[in-house]
Order: sequence, then structure tokens, then C-alpha cells
Amino acid sequence: MSRRNPEFDKIDTNPICLKIKWYNNEEWFQKWKDGMTGYPFIDAAMRQLNQEGWMHHSARNAAALFFSRGDLWLNWMDGARYFAEKLIDSDWSVNVGNWLWVSSSAFERVLNCSSCISPVTFGRRLEPSGDYIRRYVPELLNFSFEYIHEPWKAPLEIQEKARCIVGKDYPERMVIHEEVARDNQQLMLDFRRQTLVKLKRAPPHCHPSDEKEIYHFFWMPEECYHTHA
Repeated sequence: MSRRNPEFDKIDTNPICLKIKWYNNEEWFQKWKDGMTGYPFIDAAMRQLNQEGWMHHSARNAAALFFSRGDLWLNWMDGARYFAEKLIDSDWSVNVGNWLWVSSSAFERVLNCSSCISPVTFGRRLEPSGDYIRRYVPELLNFSFEYIHEPWKAPLEIQEKARCIVGKDYPERMVIHEEVARDNQQLMLDFRRQTLVKLKRAPPHCHPSDEKEIYHFFWMPEECYHTHA
């Protein structure tokens, strides 16, 4: 896909990239980069990236989903450039390809389920113990598993006992996932309808041959084998 496509890392001049209109929000971009989103698993992933120059591919997918079509709806090109700058194993083709895929810009059209791509449930499935969060988000070190993925749900006395007050010692959620995911689903559906009207056919959109492989790659539970937005 990239070998003969020098515009692979672009949007407007990339023949395989759908021209989705992404938001531009420097404040959100900075919070994501700093691992200060208020979502512990995403913050742990970004802080590991900043400290070590590496994170597991599932954490990369989670952070990219949150950044793009999942929550923030920010331009995937900015996220891809940041990953390329920080990752010690960065590969131009693989990195850009993953961002094109996860943002549904060129390869992927399945990820339109707010529960599948929730930064809370996704992190909880991948690392149920919470130790990954405790290592990279030490503010939450004393939270039990019950609250470590959603510290904002902990009663004040629990937060005080853990010596971490949400909104003071650890940031409030920068967005409410359930709200922005719903809005983003609609944005994606509207974009597809507009594209179909304009082209009078489905766009030349690359896609995997086996959707179950996608679900497996993203560690999605079987109850999520249903969304085809």
C-alpha cells in the first residue's frame, strides 16, 4: 500500500485515504501527548511512550482510537507524526498504516461501537490487574482495581484514602466517552452517506478480508461482533 504511494502519510493527496474532516484542538492534542486525558489506561500508554519510546501494539491502538475516531476526533496525521517521533521501533509504513486503519481513513469500517472502543473497557480487558496503570500513572498507585480504571467513580473518602483527588492530583476526564463516541458515530455515518451521494457508489476503500481478525486483534468480546457502520 505504501511502497508506491509517497503520499501515504497524507490525507488530501493520498488516493486511498478518505477525506474526513477532523477537529483541530491544540489543547486536547497536548493533553493526549502528556498522558493527562483523565483516562488512566490511555494516560499510562502515553506516559510509557514518552518515558521509554515504546508501548504494546494494543496500547498503541487504544491511544490512536481515543485520539481519532473514538473520542477526540483529531487529525490522525498529527498522532502518527508524534508516534513516529517517539517510538524507537517506528516504521513509516507500519505506523502510518495503523493510523489510517484505526481512524477508519483507509482500511477499517468496523470500529463504530462505543462499548468496543471505550478507553475504560478496552483497558480493563487488556490489563485487568491495573498494575500497568499503577506503574505509569503513580498518582493512582493506591486505587483498588474497582476504581483504578475509572477513578472519577470513587467516593471522595476513597480518593482521600488513596491520596489522590480527581481534579486536583489527577485530571478530570477531558471528554465524556459515552457522549463524544455517540457524536463521532454520527459524524462517521454522515460522512459515509455524503460520500455515497457524491460518488454514487462506495468509495475505493481498502478493507480487511476477515472482519473476525479485526475483532481478535483488538481483543473485542464476542458480544461486539455486530457493528458494521
